[in-house]
Amino acid sequence: MIKLRYRCFAAALCLLISGKAFAQLVNNGAALTVDQNALLYVGDKFVNNKGVILHNGEIIVNGNWENNDGNTGVFSYLSTGSVVFKGTNVIFSGSAATTFPRLVLKGSGLFMMNTDLYARLSIDLGNAELRTGDYQLTLANADPSALYVNNGFVTTSSKGALVRWVKGSDSYLYPMGSSKLDIKRFVGVSLKAAPETYIGVSFIDNDASMDGYSRLNKTAVVTEVNEGYYHLIKQLKGTNLPIDLSFYTSASEKFNGLVSWATKGQWDRLVPTTFQDNAAITSGLTKSFVYKSFNLGADMNIPVAFAGVTSAGPLNFYNAFSPDGDGKNDTWEIKNIDAFPDNDLKVFDRSGNLIYKMAGYNSSKYWDGQNAPSGTYIYILRVKIDGKDEYFKGSITMVKN
Repeated sequence: MIKLRYRCFAAALCLLISGKAFAQLVNNGAALTVDQNALLYVGDKFVNNKGVILHNGEIIVNGNWENNDGNTGVFSYLSTGSVVFKGTNVIFSGSAATTFPRLVLKGSGLFMMNTDLYARLSIDLGNAELRTGDYQLTLANADPSALYVNNGFVTTSSKGALVRWVKGSDSYLYPMGSSKLDIKRFVGVSLKAAPETYIGVSFIDNDASMDGYSRLNKTAVVTEVNEGYYHLIKQLKGTNLPIDLSFYTSASEKFNGLVSWATKGQWDRLVPTTFQDNAAITSGLTKSFVYKSFNLGADMNIPVAFAGVTSAGPLNFYNAFSPDGDGKNDTWEIKNIDAFPDNDLKVFDRSGNLIYKMAGYNSSKYWDGQNAPSGTYIYILRVKIDGKDEYFKGSITMVKN
């Protein structure tokens, strides 16, 4: 049974409707209330040109959804009800975004977004495929279990994303995939610190080279970058924030590592990447690649892809630098050292005198050589890798103009 009350914004006219279903529902300015335990069934399209809905029951829509009211997100902030879409090919459109209290996609149909969508309390993808295109689907509830999924998944363009409000050390799942490629590649995100923030994940089912991330531009330790798809990780709010990332894949995954598009405009491996065999979080995903302390700055889109990488050591030592203040090679860099914070560095001159030492050598404290003249120096680095102390020794040439 439907229990509805329409209350007009203007006092001139109020419309009261009762019944079980509407073939199509168009709201041109009424304030609609769907009480708790009430059901509103729309057999075709729901169009909101103007108005707000206080919704605490259930709305079932068997067709498309359109919102053209930019002053509201359609639903009152006090709403807690579910909006259930049962169509096989549903399009979300309109000139304005919609904020659903609870968004539910039923069946195994195709759902396409031509506008941004938000959900305050929960999203249930069920078995559906949701294509965001260039738009964002945002879940504002920080409860990790607020997103439900069976065999459903989300596909995006490089501009679109599935966005979640994350906080604390909880793990948040991003169910990504593609019907074109007939694959799922879920992502897990966990913050390393207390702040709350919005994290977005995109899954693009085409060659990254088509979007400006040429697979031919890669470091020497990268043998091949996946040509079929890649992910984008983005932070929509806050400052630089380390996060842990898990990329779920199949047991037959041919690639042995992860790479990201580095600041120097090339693909480089993420180290250390660990591998886990896990119970399938959805059909076929029994293996995960895990990268910890991924540094993510606000308003940055960082591409990540599966790739073939060599078994070379995780650290790269630069054998020369020139601290002359020109902004180029002014400090001595050990590439990837940030991934191994348990380390000690000592630098000696050719006579064996200790001229520099630091515990926890990292990219924010690179040696600038200001305490020593030009010359060749010897370094000894102790670093814990995979629970074992490893020692590295070599020479550095410093040139000052």
